Amino acid sequence: MVVFNNATTRVKLTFRSRGAVEDLASMPMIINIFESALMKRTILLLLFYTLSLANTIQVLDKQSSTPLPGVNITIVGTVEGFHTDLDGNFVLEDHHRGQDLKFSYIGYADTTMNYIDLFNVQVIYLMPDVLSLSSVEVVSSKLEWEQTDLPAIVTVLRTRELIDQGVTEVKEVLERDPSVIVTENFSGEQQISIRGSNANEVMIVYDGITMNSGYKSRFDLSWLNLNDTESISIIKGSGTLRYSSGAFGGVVVIEPQKVGRSSLVLNAQRDDQKLASYSVSDVLQWGNIRTRITYSNKELMPYGTQPGSPVTSRNFLNLYAGYAFKDTSNILGVGHVNISEARASSEDYEDSYRDQYTQVRYQGDIGILPQMNIQFINRKNSSHFLNHTGTAFLNSSDAGETSNIAVVENKILSKSFVNFARIELRNDSHVSESEVYNVKWDHLTLHDIELNQTRIAATEIAKYRTSLDLPFVDFMELNASFRYDKIDLTKSHTATRDGDIYIDQVNNETFDYLSKRNGFTLNKTRKDLKYQLFYSSGTSIRYPSMYDQYLREITTIVRYQAGDLKPELNSSLEFGLQLTIQPKNKSSVMENMDVQVSRFKNRYIDKIYYRSIPRALPTPINFSATTNLTGYEMSSSIGLFNDVIRLFAGTTRLDISSYTIFPNKPKFKDIAEVEFGAKYGSVRLQYFHEGEQFYTGSLDGINYQVVELGGRENLNFYASTKIPIFGRAIIFGLSAQNLMSDVDAPYYFDQRRWILNMGVRI
Repeated sequence: MVVFNNATTRVKLTFRSRGAVEDLASMPMIINIFESALMKRTILLLLFYTLSLANTIQVLDKQSSTPLPGVNITIVGTVEGFHTDLDGNFVLEDHHRGQDLKFSYIGYADTTMNYIDLFNVQVIYLMPDVLSLSSVEVVSSKLEWEQTDLPAIVTVLRTRELIDQGVTEVKEVLERDPSVIVTENFSGEQQISIRGSNANEVMIVYDGITMNSGYKSRFDLSWLNLNDTESISIIKGSGTLRYSSGAFGGVVVIEPQKVGRSSLVLNAQRDDQKLASYSVSDVLQWGNIRTRITYSNKELMPYGTQPGSPVTSRNFLNLYAGYAFKDTSNILGVGHVNISEARASSEDYEDSYRDQYTQVRYQGDIGILPQMNIQFINRKNSSHFLNHTGTAFLNSSDAGETSNIAVVENKILSKSFVNFARIELRNDSHVSESEVYNVKWDHLTLHDIELNQTRIAATEIAKYRTSLDLPFVDFMELNASFRYDKIDLTKSHTATRDGDIYIDQVNNETFDYLSKRNGFTLNKTRKDLKYQLFYSSGTSIRYPSMYDQYLREITTIVRYQAGDLKPELNSSLEFGLQLTIQPKNKSSVMENMDVQVSRFKNRYIDKIYYRSIPRALPTPINFSATTNLTGYEMSSSIGLFNDVIRLFAGTTRLDISSYTIFPNKPKFKDIAEVEFGAKYGSVRLQYFHEGEQFYTGSLDGINYQVVELGGRENLNFYASTKIPIFGRAIIFGLSAQNLMSDVDAPYYFDQRRWILNMGVRI
């Protein structure tokens, strides 16, 4: 018996032979055979060990070399994906052979590598990319999720394909979300409501600029140029906390065309009432310099519904220039937005408006502080209105507003107990001046009002993420967030009648409050299923706007001015689900299905609302009782036959305890779409139905009561075709809106309209 010892193998050989000499003679040959076998086995074991090490790959920050936990890794061409662990590691599986893997992470440029390249490395570096202003995780061509700092339902709507189909306004894109309602008055002003909220509770953010007026706390959506937008995100629930105390009802984030992607886009539109509009957008990149210019002109008919009514002209100009340091990880940019309108004047009527925004923004690293975002924004607003008969002025006003905003943001990532933290500091300063001339009972009344507001706010968000070894849960994330607001408001009001002073006062008010929110998220990503389940609850505050304060001073009925106007306290809770399903069987008729479901409840204390007054201006006062707004929303998008056919359906149901403070909010909204897509065009049919709604009004001008209005039900048709020519594209789009309306519908908002759109992309 002979025994061979090896570091990995011990072999025992037993020889039985009739002749010991023959056995000993054959020993060297046998030993050589087994040594050769042992050497091969050792080499295979070492190779296997080496391959095992290569299959574990770590993802690091390019600049700091710190691990990146939770990096989203997807298999290109599928919805299959997974995440890195808390140390930034992931395992490259054998079934990934021959595939490309895409790495996506908030604030970093997307990186795609094939299996062979990944197989030969142990570390992957992701480069911070400040040009990725909003990190979006695409789960389908119609319904997308945005990764936010707080758990919330966030829908991202791509606008370019909708523009090609003949969509003309931002409101048409927004109303694809069943929780969004846009109302339009006779002057053409469009106000948004999300989940039953009022317009002054919804914040509009364009290219990082808060568009809401510090004076009125709201923004007219009709001012925006749809052809300038790349995507529109609708944020609801807890995701709004980081923006402002005035964003409790929701946030609409509008991203213009991405800087750095060179393109020239021309659009022209004309409807059946001979109203025309056109738009020119150009994005260029020279080395480290990025530029964007957009100009549009649009004709409107704000005070008429029939051909021949006065037409107004509106202009939108957007200029941007930025310089990217390093490899786009740091960028310094300057942007300017100019919106103006000269409404048609007559012998006894004049009206004009101008809004200007100038922004300086730096994104990148500052010393040891990574991922900084610093903004300085200046806004100037002016409006002129004049209405008179002969020499008597019935109503006249010249108003102006100046706002200065400074924003400092910073993200801190660590591997400690709190592995994600964000600190945001804001300082807003608003100055507004308004003069109003009124003639009443043969008396000339002049109001001179100056409002100064200084607001300081700080937000901190902390998150803790841990992996869970459960069949349908990859990880759980806990979060806690706090926002502190402090507002100093100074107002001076001087009023004269026939030259005599009857109001002369100066008021100083200070408000402060700590808003807070907490919640958790469960997440799972696998080949055929991806979902996010979350819960959040908390409180928030909303302060009286300067417009609220202004109206209280000029209301003619004194009894409604008794008592101070207090801030309103809001509390809410929400739980929701976002998921996408892709069948394992590739021959399945259904390509994928995306679902969003949310249940929410909001409670309001000291709610600010406008009490209607007979023959006078309404007065903003606090609602003495507590009111509730509850509801749920659901939406689903399904792709069939490789996305040749797409179906979309959504609904929102609201239960409002008081329609006095939430006027003109339909009880429900249903929307359904079917779209047929082909290589050179698409056809989309959209149906929507809004339930009855209520508002506080008067039938005789004296007695006020709650009036019920019937719901709206209609049908829109969109079609487009794309013709490629020498690497360029010409797009023709046609939209027919409100097909179920009567030809002589009294409201322009509900009238049947035909719009032809033509676009050129170079």
